[in-house]
Amino acid sequence: MAVVGGVAVNLLRIGALTILGAIVVGACASTPAEAPVVLGDAQGPSPLAVATPTPTPIPAPSPAPLYSKLRVFVASESTDQVWVLDGKPGEPYALVGKIAVGRFPHQLGVSPDGKWVAVNNRMGNSTSVIDPASMKEVVRLMVGKQPHGITWSVDGKTLFVGHEKDMYIARFEAGTWKPLSPLMVGVPQHVLTIAPSRPNELWFTLTNTSQPDVLRVYDLETNKITPIKVNDVHDAYFTPDESEVWSSSSGFINKPSDRMVIYDPVTKTVKTEIHLPGTYPFHTEKVDQDGVFFMADKALMVLSDHLGPGLLWVDWKERKVLSETKLGQQPFHTTYDPEGDRLLTTTNVDGMVNVIDVKTRAVMQKVSVPKAHGIGAVPIAGP
Repeated sequence: MAVVGGVAVNLLRIGALTILGAIVVGACASTPAEAPVVLGDAQGPSPLAVATPTPTPIPAPSPAPLYSKLRVFVASESTDQVWVLDGKPGEPYALVGKIAVGRFPHQLGVSPDGKWVAVNNRMGNSTSVIDPASMKEVVRLMVGKQPHGITWSVDGKTLFVGHEKDMYIARFEAGTWKPLSPLMVGVPQHVLTIAPSRPNELWFTLTNTSQPDVLRVYDLETNKITPIKVNDVHDAYFTPDESEVWSSSSGFINKPSDRMVIYDPVTKTVKTEIHLPGTYPFHTEKVDQDGVFFMADKALMVLSDHLGPGLLWVDWKERKVLSETKLGQQPFHTTYDPEGDRLLTTTNVDGMVNVIDVKTRAVMQKVSVPKAHGIGAVPIAGP
């Protein structure tokens, strides 16, 4: 079977009829010519003469943009402000505002619904809550001594604040900002982590303590604390698919460590310990903290590196560094822009927000923000 002009034709049948016609013509050469042989139905057109028109392809409509612009909030430690950048899809980022907050804004957290941005004023014993649309501080919450760790509940209804020099984790009701009963953990904390797949587990690391088992999990349903048998933990975070927890070590700028410890979040035990030679891993982008959007490639994890210094691109399943994007001194936190497929990572010493193309892994823009540390991004629907 072949297709001619869009019509299926049986070649064997054509060949047989052609030979038969030749025999008939040869036998009657001395008589008047007969009418020519016509293929197909004598009452209808020949299939060889009919062409089925090819439909004109209709291009798929372009997906609507996720937002008119992405608004990025950056804690500027030396200015006691949160600096605000706007970036429209496909366009560079530009500084659009500065918001006065408390003393030494440091760690910053975006609610998962994008309604609020909270920043811990580390030396002011307070937490500023910002309305991202109006770019105004709506409330300044008084918290414990030296607030550092910050995260939101998965449903966005509760803000958690940890303290480097106090024995409890503060909680506030989003919107009313009413203080809720604190979580009495009995030790100072450094960072906090919650994963959507485990919404009732608040993971936290310890600081300023001689106690062992410096990674712990607070069950928000039972109020039970589970210590994990590990020492020397700086930050702890879930892998992009939330099947593992990784922790970096040391946390002191002048004491680099290439050690990473990997945990099973179900059994809350150590799975393995690895080393990433020549690097000093620090932080990664966290859900319920560093923005609303995250990279689609769940096999890839990015880690800020104080030795590179830069941003490490890590195949976490294979436990290896694929490449590193070189940045300025002391890179810290990262957020993601899906429309431009861009990462934004702060570097503290040179005071920059580094905009990185995910496809090429190259820096495509630098925006100056003095002593930049925490960062988070929120979609804005308006013009």
